[in-house]
Amino acid sequence: MRTVRSLLPATAAVVLTLTACTQGAAAPAAETSAEPAEEVPTALEVMAPVIEEARNTPVRGDVWNLRTDSAEAWGVGPEDDRYGVYDIYHAETWSWVDEYDLGTGRSEGGEEWGLHARRTDATTWKLLNEDAWAAWERDGSPVRWEPGPEGERPDIPTQEEGFGELSGPHPGGWDFGLGTVDHQGLQEASPDPEDLEEMLFPASEPMPDDPAEQGPDGIRHPSTTGSGYGSEEARRFSYVSRSLHLPFPPEVRAGMYTLLAGLPGVRPLEAVRDVSGRSAVGVAYTLDPTDIGTVEHRVLFDPATGRLLSQEHVVVEPAASAADWCEPGDVVKYTLYEFSMWIDGPPL
Repeated sequence: MRTVRSLLPATAAVVLTLTACTQGAAAPAAETSAEPAEEVPTALEVMAPVIEEARNTPVRGDVWNLRTDSAEAWGVGPEDDRYGVYDIYHAETWSWVDEYDLGTGRSEGGEEWGLHARRTDATTWKLLNEDAWAAWERDGSPVRWEPGPEGERPDIPTQEEGFGELSGPHPGGWDFGLGTVDHQGLQEASPDPEDLEEMLFPASEPMPDDPAEQGPDGIRHPSTTGSGYGSEEARRFSYVSRSLHLPFPPEVRAGMYTLLAGLPGVRPLEAVRDVSGRSAVGVAYTLDPTDIGTVEHRVLFDPATGRLLSQEHVVVEPAASAADWCEPGDVVKYTLYEFSMWIDGPPL
């Protein structure tokens, strides 16, 4: 809020003060309509309830179960008169530690490994915003779009071999910062934010020029924004934010949230809603210039439970090349975390 200053001109205030002093009287307090400057909370202050709830979340089971809806919006239709369409993925992942025989591929009779299983359902689509309806109907109300020229976007809805089938279990680790950590390694990680930052960004490992195109659901997708993570500051934000869904114990998850809130360039978000309408708080980071203009990356949480709700890319100002199909406020990319919880057993 802008501070409202005294309506009295500065020169008049000086005259009043000097007159009072020469008469030996105390200078009267100048009347003012100024209001106290509104204090803007820091990201750490806004995130404090989320961090505390995450730290106190009970663990019921030893299998991490994650369900996500992820969407990427693309401009489709006639050149210079396009409309936005989401390509939407539904995925479910399980992570746990169990015996696994590398020779037979069976979950028994071998050494203990961090195991993964994943199922990605057939994708679907929906229009980006209300403005897209007229253009979609003008195009004959299509329900499928072929891949873009030169492969810059996939077919919508994307169809890939293995959709709907359970993949795994198989040994494997999670991408974590500049390296990979298995399930057990995440359980044994230090909850201290500084230790987690060192674990994410070992001093011995050079920072890559640009993070790999992996979404916050752990799945690699083509990206409508290009990158937006060219600077080292932006890359650090990317690596931290896309690790938040991993199977951390409560204390370590609280440490990750604290690390996120303290990163350079983040700003707090209060009393907002995610793209599905759920009440949330969180942080936002304005990305480096992207292919579609200025975009803000938002990470949103449920303050009542400490759960990660969504990660969203919101258009601040579209580039001229994308202004025909997206506008300020459009969420052009998101991952909704529909379920993220410790459960009793794997999907076997």
